[in-house]
Amino acid sequence: MSIAPSASILDEVVDVRRQLHRHPEVAHEESWTTDFIESRMRELGLHLPGRLTPTGSLGLLDTGRPGRTVMIRADIDALPLQEESGLAFSSDLDGRMHACGHDGHAAIALATARTLAEHLEDLRGRFLFCFQPAEEIGSGAREMIAAGILERHQPDLVLGLHLAAFLPAGQVLTRPGLLWAGADAFTITMTGPGGHGGMMGRSGNVIAAQAFCLERLGQVVLGLEHEGTRCHIAVGAVHSDGLWNVVSRQIRIEGSLRTFNPDLRRQALERLAALLAECDAEFNIFCELGLTHRTSPLINHPRVTSRVLESARELVGESAVQLSTPLTVSDDMAEFLTQVPGCYLMLGAQPRDAEGPVAHHSPGFRIEEDCLQTGVRVLSLAASRLADPSLTAD
Repeated sequence: MSIAPSASILDEVVDVRRQLHRHPEVAHEESWTTDFIESRMRELGLHLPGRLTPTGSLGLLDTGRPGRTVMIRADIDALPLQEESGLAFSSDLDGRMHACGHDGHAAIALATARTLAEHLEDLRGRFLFCFQPAEEIGSGAREMIAAGILERHQPDLVLGLHLAAFLPAGQVLTRPGLLWAGADAFTITMTGPGGHGGMMGRSGNVIAAQAFCLERLGQVVLGLEHEGTRCHIAVGAVHSDGLWNVVSRQIRIEGSLRTFNPDLRRQALERLAALLAECDAEFNIFCELGLTHRTSPLINHPRVTSRVLESARELVGESAVQLSTPLTVSDDMAEFLTQVPGCYLMLGAQPRDAEGPVAHHSPGFRIEEDCLQTGVRVLSLAASRLADPSLTAD
């Protein structure tokens, strides 16, 4: 069986992505996005079984014939960034931007839904389309699980993809087992007495302490690795209440720690705590570590991943590649994969006119839109085959 999207679907996926790109909404604010997606699903004839969370939506396509229930998940939230991509369809909202490709994920999932709906008579099983909010703050998947998505709809398998602007456009990469790291978002709060910029020395100086801490942060993950990939720690923001002549009383550091299993996570957090204790003693201040949210390591099911790669290789040949080592990026798709066997894959999206990889989470983020068609083809074919027990044994 070969399920292929029509030419009109492949044209439409770009248009849908651009509409979503113009209307970026951050975590838990995806109201317009959710309404837009639900409108499209109704047009396709999907059943909407009801929202489980205030934003985000579900659509169900039931063939009426025995088979597996395959959940296709796409995240929908944007980031609080001012877009500087120069695209003709740039964000209409100041300080909001789709800077990680979630607009593309949602467009691909909608196009996959239309593809499967147009081939309904050739299919078996059920297809649950999950448009998930709040991935960027690591909470959306857990909230949907807590609201009962798995108990109510009982998916047998889960599939999804993530655009990767650092990979050649159209390339498909994944691996069985561990694909991506787990992430801990953390805050470090440093508190001291503050003081006059002309008189403050080392003692009590949180500005000096944060420099000391950041310089040594890499030691937290030194030697901690899994399958050839080193764990990672990075800081994204430093906030101070000081002025040019006022030494701050408080510094807040925000960052993330990426690890691959519970033991590596434990070791890294112990080292981070020890570094903060050193800062306390060295500068006579008080440091407090807070863990704001967490995402599990992302682990693909080996048999499902093998079948997804088989489908991808039929479509893109040698551009479908099994990744050799895990990466230190994270995604809360991992929360679904801890409870349902499935596969998450990366779809190369580097613009062909770019001189090198394009950074995600940056104001200039952009993708090669041709890759969206590859995503539709791969997800449609893989999902249709995995739903049919006669084509894929357990």
